[in-house]
Amino acid sequence: MKVKASGIVAGVLIAIAPLLSCAADLPAPFEGSSTLQADGVVKSVDLAKQSLTVIDMHGGEGSFTVTDARNLAQIRQGGKVHVRMIRNAVIRPTHAVGAQAKLAPSVERDTTQYVAAEVEVVDHASGVLALKRTDGAVFHIRSREPAAVANVTPGMRMAVTFAPQVSVAVTPAQ
Repeated sequence: MKVKASGIVAGVLIAIAPLLSCAADLPAPFEGSSTLQADGVVKSVDLAKQSLTVIDMHGGEGSFTVTDARNLAQIRQGGKVHVRMIRNAVIRPTHAVGAQAKLAPSVERDTTQYVAAEVEVVDHASGVLALKRTDGAVFHIRSREPAAVANVTPGMRMAVTFAPQVSVAVTPAQ
């Protein structure tokens, strides 16, 4: 009986060894943030709601609830502004292309953004990754700890889970 049971255990270990080795060669998940900065012209501002609508240089329009409202009273319709948005994220190296479906099941899907991407460039000194989404758009993530990206290489696939909260600051453009 013991010989048969150990044979079964050995067989299972041999069968799952490739799976374990695939998981073992991936860097650990890490936290980071994405910062988007843009200049534009104010279409409207609502001081009571701490929100504004901005038109960028390409004619695109975006509405924002400003979380850092220190400069909001200085903002006027038609004025030029600089908008800075920061969004936290968890980055998980993965072998799967559609990995975003398997991330953070306890987080509400309607408020959290999941993105599958491939590493284009890694700056190991600063901890910044240039990631390319499946639609071809490139975005950047800065790791909170640059050492966390030490084993990340171009071509690796990543599953990025963005936090639902976005920190938005606006200042008058110079």
